This record gives sequence, C-alpha cells and structure tokens, in this order.
Amino acid sequence: MTHMNMKSERGAALLIVLALLMMVTVLGVQMISTSMDDVTMAGNQTEASSSFYAAESGQALAKNMLWTNYVNWASIDPPKKSGEAGSLNTYTAYLDELGFKDSTSMVIVKDMKMSYTQTIESVVAERHDGTGSVLLTVASVGNEHDGARQGITGQYRVEGAPFKGFDFAILAKNINCIMCHATVDNVDRVYNTDAAKEGTFDRVKVASLESLLLRTTTAMSTVAGTVYTRGIVTDKAGAPINNLSPGGAGLNGYQIDPTTGKVIEPLTEVGLTNTSGSPLPANGNLYMNYPTAEGDMTDGALPDKFPPPFPDENGNKVVDDNEFTNIANKALGSVTGGVIYTVPDGSNYTSASLPGSGNTASISKSYSGNLILVGTAAKPIELSGDIAVDGDVIIQGPVKGSGQIYARGSVYVTGDMTYADGTQNGNRTFGVAQDGTANALSIAAGKNILVGDYLTSSGADILNSASVDPGNLVSKEKYSFTMSEITLFNRGEWTRTQASLPDANGSLVANTTYDPSYVPRYYTMNEGDPVYIYNKNTGSKGAYWDAATMSWKGSEHVGSYDMGLLTKIDAGDAQLASAKTLALSSNKGWISPQTLKSLWVADEKSRKTGDAFKIDGQLYTNNSIFTLSRTKSQTGGKMTINGAIVAADVGVLVPNGLNIHYDQRLKSFLKIKDASLIDLTGVAWYAE
Repeated sequence: MTHMNMKSERGAALLIVLALLMMVTVLGVQMISTSMDDVTMAGNQTEASSSFYAAESGQALAKNMLWTNYVNWASIDPPKKSGEAGSLNTYTAYLDELGFKDSTSMVIVKDMKMSYTQTIESVVAERHDGTGSVLLTVASVGNEHDGARQGITGQYRVEGAPFKGFDFAILAKNINCIMCHATVDNVDRVYNTDAAKEGTFDRVKVASLESLLLRTTTAMSTVAGTVYTRGIVTDKAGAPINNLSPGGAGLNGYQIDPTTGKVIEPLTEVGLTNTSGSPLPANGNLYMNYPTAEGDMTDGALPDKFPPPFPDENGNKVVDDNEFTNIANKALGSVTGGVIYTVPDGSNYTSASLPGSGNTASISKSYSGNLILVGTAAKPIELSGDIAVDGDVIIQGPVKGSGQIYARGSVYVTGDMTYADGTQNGNRTFGVAQDGTANALSIAAGKNILVGDYLTSSGADILNSASVDPGNLVSKEKYSFTMSEITLFNRGEWTRTQASLPDANGSLVANTTYDPSYVPRYYTMNEGDPVYIYNKNTGSKGAYWDAATMSWKGSEHVGSYDMGLLTKIDAGDAQLASAKTLALSSNKGWISPQTLKSLWVADEKSRKTGDAFKIDGQLYTNNSIFTLSRTKSQTGGKMTINGAIVAADVGVLVPNGLNIHYDQRLKSFLKIKDASLIDLTGVAWYAE
C-alpha cells in the first residue's frame, strides 16, 4: 500500500517536472520571439524616424525660402530694407517675384539627397491670399532607401502682428490740449467700493509717439500710472522740455509699486521721474524717448503706428468697397432695442432733433447706409457682438450688452453715451446691468470720431445751429477749435513731404524728416474743402522750423483763417495728386453740418447746469478723434470717459476737467492687426 503510494507520488512529480519544462520552453520561445520583434520594430522605427526627419527638413527648407529669404530681401518698389519684416504688400511682391502667384502651387524641392539612405522626395507649397493675410500650405515627403516614406503637412499664415495699442488709456501720435486739468486712472479702482481690494489695481498707460505739448503753467494733470514719450516734449511755444521731474511741468503721477506695477493706495501724488538704466527697469512712471526696438521695450510694447480697422490692402488710405466687405463678412453681431433709424445712401436726414422712433427693429451683422442709434434709460441700445456699417453712425444714449461697432465712415456722439449699468447699495456697478448683463462697447471708425460739437467757431453761439465753421475762408475770420487742430495735424503730414522748411528768418533749411515716398493724409472740414496748414511765420506770430530740434516753434496755434500764417492747398492742386483727403464730416449729402449741429444744440438745451459730458467705451481710429466740452456749455467744460482713446491724431477741448478711466476689459475687443509689420505663424501641422 505504501509502495503503491510511493510510485504514485513519483509519477505525479514527473508530470509536474514535465509541465514545468514545457512552460519554460514556451516562455523561452516567446522571449526569443519578442526579442526578434523588438529588433524588427527598432529597425522600422529607425527607418520611420529617418524618413520623418527628411520630411521635417523639407518643411524647414520651405520656411527658409518663403520667409527667411524674404526677410533678407530688399526692394525699392514697394520699399523694403533687408532685415525688416516689412508689410503684407512687400511680402506678396516677394512671392510674385519668385513666380509664386496667388492660388497656385510651387515645387520647392524634388528628390533631394540628404544622405546615402535618406532623401527629401518632394516639397510643394500652395499660396492662398485672404483678407489681410497669406496662407501657405506646405506638403513635404521624406523617404528611406528601403521604401519607408513619411509625409508632413504644415500650414503657415503671414499676416500683420496684433496691434498692442489697446493697453493704453490714451495713445496718439501727438498729444496737445489733452493734459490740461486731466486725470487718468483705472476704471476698476475708481468704481471700487471694497476696501480689501485697495492696492490691487493696475497702473494705466499714456503715450505720445511724436510729440507731447504741455502748458507748463496750467497743465495740473495727474496720471495713475506711466507716461511714455517718443519724439519731442515741448511747452506751448515749442521750446523743448527735457525734464519732467517733480514740479517741472504740471504733469504728475501717483505712487506705483515698483515690483508689481500696482497703484499704491491711499493715493499719493508724486512727480514724474524719467526711468533710466540698461536694460530699462519696469514699472517706472515716466519713460522719455522710449525705445523702438522690441527687445529694449522692457516695460511693455509701445506701437509706432495705427493700423486701419478696415485693412488697407492697396495702401491708398481710404476704405475701399472690398476692404469694407472683408470686415462686414466677419461681423456676426446685432443691434436691437432703443431707436434704430436707418438712412440709406441717397436719402437725407433733416430733422433738428434725433428720431423718437425707429424705422427698423434691428440690425444684423451689417448695414449698407448711414445709421442713427438712440438709447434711453427705459429702452437702451442693445448690442450683441460686432456689426459693420457702410456709412456714418450717429449715436447717443444708454447702451446695454457687449460688442463692437465698425463704421466705414465717421462716428458722431451727439450726447452722453453711457452703459445701462445697475446699482448696488447706491453705488454704480460699472459695466454690469441690474440684471447681470455685461456692458462693454468699442467703436472703430474708418474715418473720424467726433464727440461733442466740433462745428462751432471760436466765440460763436453754441445754441445757434446755423453758426458753423464753413471750413473754407481766407479773410482772417475766426475758426473752430477743430480747424485749429486740423492745421497742426496737416502740418505734421506736410512736413514729411518737404525736403526743406522755413526757419525763423524765412530761409529754407534741410528737413531731415523728409520722406519722398510718403503719401500724406490730410484733414478738411468738408468734402472738397482746401487743406489748411499752419506753417508760416509773420513777425512775432506764426510758426517756423527749428532744424536743431527737428520741431516747429512759435505760437501754439492759429485762431483764424489768416493766410499770412496758413498755407492753403486747393483740392485740385498738384501737391495733392497722390494724397487722400479725409473729410471730418464725410456726410455724403445725407446730413448737413447745420442739421448735425442742431442735434448737439438739442442735447445742450436738455442738460442741467454742471452736467459733465459722459462717454463709456473704447474709441479707435487710425485718423482723428475730437472730444469737445466747452466752458460756456451746460457741461461746464467737463467730460468723463470710461474706456480709452486711441487714435493717430487726438484733439481735446475740455478745459475744466477731463477724467479718463481706462477699462482694460476692452483691450481685446477690436481685432486689429498691423499689416505694415507682418509675421509668420504656424496654424496647423500634422504627419501623414
């Protein structure tokens, strides 16, 4: 029994051993197989990587030809220097010169050996020009000697760099008359009611790109942030101011945390002290002659030009039909509520007051014609998204909702334009309606933006709608503040077109700012008016060119059509053959200056004494913005803007208190790109 059990146990043990041997054998075979597979996979990966690298090299060759070589390319017409990024016009000219036309393809590489076993089989690029951009699609194929192939498709867009001017509360080429009894601050700080948030608000920024004029004895202005200048800073006689140190010019600031850039509270007024060093430290309150090279702008980007809201594809400085259409096709918003009154091209608006009822219920996406929008407290203008208007816009009253208005023509603000905000504990909930709707508005104009009565001549009756500056006189009649500023803006444009300029003695001296290729952009009051330029010196009056400082000196401005001090260029003059005059009123016959003024007269009569002109929103144009609030009006010469003013030329007549409260929510509203400074960016990339 025991013997039998022992045999059974030996048999069982043998079976176990045999089973273990079989398992080991199977595992060994599997290990060998796996090892062989790994070797095979490693070989395949090596070949795949090799063909992938070849395809990737093809992409690099394409970018070298289509971008790097372009940057190093120089051209006379259109003008471009080697090493510059240039404009979209110069880039398309470069591609055309290569024979690479729009909507065509070009073979860049064919069967290029990289090594004994590695080849770039092909690189083919396709070009498609769009609105303000060029889309390049590059297909590259690499292969290995045993037939392994890899394809890569890359898409690249060449377009203008995003405009960075909306980081500023005020940004203009030339700033004069603005910094007089003005306060610039952060709107969030101004309307804050939570003591725990004090000291957490960002500084604001103000910048002039070409000149800053300060009336040193009457400026009395404060910026809760940083002032940037390029070009020259002068007093009202044109004498340079090289030092804005405390107490020097009537322009001061508030203390800023040098580490965080936040405004220190409670507010402590300090003088502006120029920031120096290499590199420049950040968070200073003044940067005079701020650098233009991107790498040197250590306190943030400061652009040097103002791109048009409707990309100027042919460079003629006006909004052409196709340029408007390109933007209109992208507009997806709407306007409802309030009074919406449309005035088609060919029709006139003749009423002395704004319409009390609309002739359409809404505007969706875009409108072809001129548009009047009127809001009331009970029925505000309701805006959602962006709309485009192929004409002028007149707007007044409360606005509810968020969006943008792109006007091909000019925009006229004939009374307060404010958000339909709510209140909490008696305090305004800025940018938020009572029902929680976010309120935010940006306006961009292809021509100009006029806030307040810009038409009345100096000393004339602001309540008489017939009393307007005609824009075309020659007998020393007084003219408007607007015309006074126009003659200065025109002088800046004209200066760049002159090889020599008159000095204090009337002798001509060389002008180092002369640019023979520059096409000036002049202003007139009305279509067909002559261009007036303040550029003459008569005795103790007038203006003259100082070659040492490369600036105009003399009297600050002229107050009348004095042809002893002004140059008049008629509309048909040969000097304007290449210029595009942009009329301030740009009425197309649909509304007369007298009718337009009557709208401001009606607003004036409805105001209470001391009721400051109020604007909520961001205003932008690559031309001019005028804001006016006269001492003799019910506004008392005061104005409050909760938003920003960004324009090439800014004229401000607010003698007794201008408050600009920067609303940083709006800096991403307008998608404006600078087509004169392009860049290449990758938009898609995938392996096949």
